[in-house]
Amino acid sequence: MSKNNFYLTKQAAFDLQEITEYIARDSVENAIRFADELLEVCHSIQDFPERGRIVPEVGQPQIREVIHKNYRLVYAVRKGKIFILQVFNAARLFRMQDIETE
Repeated sequence: MSKNNFYLTKQAAFDLQEITEYIARDSVENAIRFADELLEVCHSIQDFPERGRIVPEVGQPQIREVIHKNYRLVYAVRKGKIFILQVFNAARLFRMQDIETE
């Protein structure tokens, strides 16, 4: 199976940085390990982009999410490209208007 291209939006990159910094307050080793886990989930989406569920707050088939531990990884599939839109605590709601995909 051919791989789709995968891109982090500015928001998703910021989210990953914030999550890593927060965990690093207690353990740099754990922070690095968890950041690697989240990036591995992002990479795994390339193989099966439709495996994630449709984000309930949006209801559009091209906006999906995968949950890893307590975090939602929301992504969009557009013209063979995967945009990781946001990574955030699963207790929060997704707000599409805050996201840029280009």
